Amino acid sequence: MKKIFFFLLIVIAGFLAYIYYHEPFSEKYVKAKTMCELGDYNKALPTLKKAVDKFQNTSEYPDAVYWLAKCETAISPTNVERWQTVINLSTNKAEIIEGRYYLTKNSKDKINAMECFIKDYPDNQKSREFILDIAKDAEAKNDVAKKREVWQMLVDEYSDSLEAAKVIDELGDLNTAQMFSLKPLPYTIYHTVEKGEYLSTIAKKEKTFVESIKRINSLSSDRIRPGVKLKIDKSKYFLDVDISDNTLKIYRVFQGITNFVKRYSVGTGKTDNTPRGIYKINLKQKNPIWYKPGGKAIPYGSKENLLGTRWMGIDCPGFGIHGTWDPKSVGIASSAGCIRLVNKDVEEIYDIVPFGTIVNIHN
Repeated sequence: MKKIFFFLLIVIAGFLAYIYYHEPFSEKYVKAKTMCELGDYNKALPTLKKAVDKFQNTSEYPDAVYWLAKCETAISPTNVERWQTVINLSTNKAEIIEGRYYLTKNSKDKINAMECFIKDYPDNQKSREFILDIAKDAEAKNDVAKKREVWQMLVDEYSDSLEAAKVIDELGDLNTAQMFSLKPLPYTIYHTVEKGEYLSTIAKKEKTFVESIKRINSLSSDRIRPGVKLKIDKSKYFLDVDISDNTLKIYRVFQGITNFVKRYSVGTGKTDNTPRGIYKINLKQKNPIWYKPGGKAIPYGSKENLLGTRWMGIDCPGFGIHGTWDPKSVGIASSAGCIRLVNKDVEEIYDIVPFGTIVNIHN
């Protein structure tokens, strides 16, 4: 029995060896590509190398070069030279992008290469990865302006991406810090105060409002001296309130281009009674009086006054945007239907957006 068993083993081994050595190369090639897809790169590599030699000067050559490049880079991430051949030969856009990606990651001038990739393939997920990489490089170099620039691109172009979610709040802080500085910006101009001018007359002339001028120029009073240069914001804004996640976002519109500015946490109607629709701010008040249901006036400063330090009414009677003395009520459904923010945030918004600003409230 033992002799028969060993005889059968030898026969089976010989048969398998015969199949392997006489298997058509095209089938070996297909299996090697499958191995590569499954991550068994070292087993696939010898066949893929043979394929590149065997298929040279044939229509299958570009495909063979692609799979060999993919396999080599998987084994050694810095082994990317063959991807240039893939880019030169392939007519498949996905393969070309993949080649550009690996060459970019290993470029000596990586920042420039990443910026070129982003420009050429703005909708590709790898572009979002490179935007974050450029921002990290800028942060390492303490280049705040560059970091803000690339984060702005990320949030404006890929607002729903996970990458944008990681940076949106820090970007908002950078945007307002830049806005409320004396640094010139594309959407600002400078007005030199002339003798006899007041903030109110300058605001009217420049089509802005006093609070904006004071906030941007760090003015604590309305008194100004002739000769002083005031930074003036020439852009428009709109507010976007998303009830589903209790957030308010400010967007800037300047010369037909819309940019995200900042996101804030808000409280909305606890019985889902915040009005949906597109409205305009039709009233702005500092230190507002609150009128309780029934008409009783509650003065500013009273613990019963629910409006905080600012009130911005909208053209939906009884509703608006206001502050609160209770920070815990922000970020949840907590109000009687209005949109509430912590006082610091509502004061900032009050100084950014003018009377007539559009407010889009939605789920």
